[in-house]
Amino acid sequence: MQLVSLPITALYAALSGFLVIALAANVVRYRLGKKVSLGDGGHKEVTRAIRAHGNTVEYIPLALILMALLELNGGGDTALHLYGILLVGGRLLYGYGLLVPKSSANLPRQLGVVTSWLVILGAGVQLLVI
Repeated sequence: MQLVSLPITALYAALSGFLVIALAANVVRYRLGKKVSLGDGGHKEVTRAIRAHGNTVEYIPLALILMALLELNGGGDTALHLYGILLVGGRLLYGYGLLVPKSSANLPRQLGVVTSWLVILGAGVQLLVI
């Protein structure tokens, strides 16, 4: 059996995992504070925490799969690190933009969405051409 090593993807998967746990803990913190067992209990703060976590969980797996496929197919270390930095940085921005400012339509949140899309689009296109 041949072992496969994906150290660059592994790095960003680990960082993404830490972010997912932090956002999940934030949901628990809000739910405990508002005494909500399931759902958001009608509290906007809980809804925002749930969506910050959920949206991150929705985007990260596909991006990491694309990065892993690129790494397996010789996609280049620089491109992989760029995708990883954009992914983790963008997800951090999105979480901040959804949780901290009063308005949900703000620059950090918008940049978080765009960077996630760029990673998925860029990695997808690169996989088609290598």
